[in-house]
Order: sequence, then C-alpha cells, then structure tokens
Amino acid sequence: MPETKPDMQSLMDLMRSFNETSERLRVSHDALQQRVAELTRELEEKNRELARKSRLALIGEMAACLAHEIRNPLGGIQIWASLLENDLPAAGESRRVLEKMMDGLRGLDTLVEEMLAFARDVKPEKRACDLGEIVEEALSAAGPELSRRAATVARDLPRPLPVDADPAMLSRVFLNIALNAAQAMPQDGRLDVSAARAGGRVRAVFRDNGAGISAEALPKLFTPFYTNRSRGTGLGLAIAHRIVEAHGGTISGANHPAGGAVFTVDLPERS
Repeated sequence: MPETKPDMQSLMDLMRSFNETSERLRVSHDALQQRVAELTRELEEKNRELARKSRLALIGEMAACLAHEIRNPLGGIQIWASLLENDLPAAGESRRVLEKMMDGLRGLDTLVEEMLAFARDVKPEKRACDLGEIVEEALSAAGPELSRRAATVARDLPRPLPVDADPAMLSRVFLNIALNAAQAMPQDGRLDVSAARAGGRVRAVFRDNGAGISAEALPKLFTPFYTNRSRGTGLGLAIAHRIVEAHGGTISGANHPAGGAVFTVDLPERS
C-alpha cells in the first residue's frame, strides 16, 4: 500500500497540541518556581525568628542573673537610705541630696523589676474578656501621665470585642503603649485609640501626634534594653512583644503618613 501523507489540518492540530502542552508546562514551571521562592522566604523568616528567640532566651537568662545580683544590695541600700531620711531635717542641702539618691534607687528598683519580668516565662491565664474593657483600664492607669501633659484621648472602642486573654497582661501592654505615646507627644497632644474586628482578629490601634519613630529606632522597637529616652529601661516594648506573642497575636510600630507614631496589636478573636 502507498504511504499516506498527513494532511495539513493534522499537522496544525499536532502543533497546537504541542504548543498548548508547552504552555501548560511553562505555567506549571513558573508556579513551581514562585512556590519555591515563597517557601524559601518563609524558611528564612522562620530561621530569623528562631535565632531571635534564641537571643532573647539568652538575654533573659542574663537579665535574671543580673537582677538577682543587684536586688539584694539594692534592698540594703534602700533600707539605710530610709533610715537616713528619718534623721534628716525636712529641708536643706542634705535632704535634697538624699531625695536625688532615693529617686535613683527607685529607678534601679524599676529596672530590676522589669528585668525579672522580661526573664520569667510568659504564661497567660486566659479567660473570655472584652478587648475594649482592657484598653479602657490601661488608659485609666495612664490617666495621670496623660493629664500631666494635658493630652486629649479620643476613643473609638465598640463593644463587644471578644478575646480569650489574660486581662492583666494585656492591660500592661496597652499601658506601656499609652505611656510611650504620652512621653512622645508635646503638651496638649492627642492620642487616638481605636479597636475593631479585622478578619477573624481583633485589632487595637494607638496613634499619637508626636515626632514619630526615627529610622534608626524602627527596626529595634522591640529589642531588649534599646531606648531613646534618657530615663527608659528599654524593656517595656520587649515585654509587650512577648505578652502579645504568648496570646497568639502580633504587635507592630510604624510612623503614620500624617505624622506621629502608630502601634497596632492584633489578637485572635474568640469564636
């Protein structure tokens, strides 16, 4: 029998099939490369987070050792200073020197307490509660400092905002943010505090009208012992980060486009 030659239509169908298969392979290859790149980024992020946690654990151990070494002699100094306070007249140069000494001792005591708080394990005793109420409690505790600076506090805290959380721990987080805002703002400043549901999460946002966060400070906000303030310990935000993380949430700080700093805390919503 004579050989039959493939007609033009068959050749065109074959080429089209080949091209379609090649295109599917290209798309699959591109998708696979993209997924590999995503997984590589995720792995790098996990490795960075693991390294960060290891560093924090080491810093925590060092902080605990230092705090215990400082606490005992500090307690003795405070006792002797208190006895001296009783023997000095209510006015005069000696009284002023002693008051400066007592102020320094109180600062050291605060540092020791924060070092111990940072070093100990964060184990929230969670219960059903309302995030708006916790934020209100923190603002009430920050009230004296905010009033001292004549700051206006604008609230947008709808109810309910249900979360499973340790109220005392979260209140400490929001108190720290509010105090930082008060210290960053000018006299007669403004603090906007809002909370809302956001895709299965509950979000609290604190925005002040201060000078904002410097480019140098932004990547170090939650680093232990880093602070721009002359009287700060650099542990408040580091402790806040650990507390929020222990609740399965996230905390971030940034500059608002219109000026000032914005701190955002996201927590899982109670189902």
